[in-house]
Amino acid sequence: MYEIEGIDTNPKLGYYKVGDETFYSKPQAFIYATQVDKWPRWHFNTDVYAKIDWTVEPQTDIRELYRLRAQQLRDKYDYIRLECSGGSDSTTVAFAFLLNNIHIDEVIFRYPKTGEKDVAGDALNTKADNTLSEFDFAAKPLLNWIKTNYPNTLVRIHDFSENMLDEQDTRDESWVFETRDWFQPAHGDKYDQFGVKEHKALAETGKSICVLTGMEKPRMCIVNNEYFCYFSDYQANSAHPIVGQHTNITNEYFYWTPDFPEITVKQTHMIKQWFEQPQNSYLKHLLYWPNHSVNQRTAYEQIVKSIIYPDYDQLTWQTAKPTNSFYNEMDHWFYHNFKDTKLYGAWQAGLKFLTNNIDKKYFTQEAGEPVGLIISHSPFYYVGNTTSAARMPAFTNQDYKQKITGTITAVKNKKVVQINF
Repeated sequence: MYEIEGIDTNPKLGYYKVGDETFYSKPQAFIYATQVDKWPRWHFNTDVYAKIDWTVEPQTDIRELYRLRAQQLRDKYDYIRLECSGGSDSTTVAFAFLLNNIHIDEVIFRYPKTGEKDVAGDALNTKADNTLSEFDFAAKPLLNWIKTNYPNTLVRIHDFSENMLDEQDTRDESWVFETRDWFQPAHGDKYDQFGVKEHKALAETGKSICVLTGMEKPRMCIVNNEYFCYFSDYQANSAHPIVGQHTNITNEYFYWTPDFPEITVKQTHMIKQWFEQPQNSYLKHLLYWPNHSVNQRTAYEQIVKSIIYPDYDQLTWQTAKPTNSFYNEMDHWFYHNFKDTKLYGAWQAGLKFLTNNIDKKYFTQEAGEPVGLIISHSPFYYVGNTTSAARMPAFTNQDYKQKITGTITAVKNKKVVQINF
């Protein structure tokens, strides 16, 4: 197995246990699980979240909770760099600092300039394969607003495709260990902690550096007429794992953090209250477990961001969500403009390395082909019961549906229970 040097071993970002072994790399954990035939278990701050009474809504206003979290981070770190996409999550993080006059040192947008030919600039196309257009239509207006109104914050646009081209002669399948879960051809280079020379120089100063990500809206579901909130590793694994020998660099999630769990608990109650309103109850089907479909997730997130992000412009341009990890539509620019490069071959070699070394039971599949590693979940935290009944149709016309049954591990009244559905 490849040795991984300098991986961020921050347990707050989640980790895996295979038997008695601990892994902060998902591919490494699943390779080892295949070798010893033991199922990998994902752990995400259960020691904190399981002790919370999720049925009690924090009374503090959501804007104030965001401000308090921003101040908490400001008090902790010498330098804060926000990874900004222009979407609702990271934009609200920027607002939490800037609208409250809390200094944020740097806001960075990552963009593959050398790969944009023929794949960006169409405002009428909101499919995931047009994600690069979010720069012009979502991120650029935000970055310009920050430059104008908060000149002490450094705004940086990083063309990470230049770094990719520089290393194409030495790149091999080991790139899969530069990411935790997102096996897109560019993910590791995109969020490289040292891909910008100024970042590397800053790390050498010894200052405490926070790499801040707007991660993430609450994942919610309804099981047996009860609301639950849970965390999934697919989202939680978005941080770039490699920090080298620098112990002064730390990845932080603004929302999903055991350091300030009140934010997620408050958000879940705001979402629950919205779906409980009689005029909205017909949309509860978006929450019924299991709810993994991309269409459900896209609709859910469109609704939720209007509930929990009060200062975000809901008409901001945005593309649809991608459907899988291996062949992520967001990297259409790579498939289109880099298909004749050595990088393309290295990307395919990495996927082949995973499928050759990990048992097929650990992959999600489409049309019989692996498209990513399976998603792991935290325990499901009980938030409360449904009270408003959805209006029933004249008859149930859902013969196409396959009845799915199963069991979830939940925390209810601070006790771990198994719930059948």
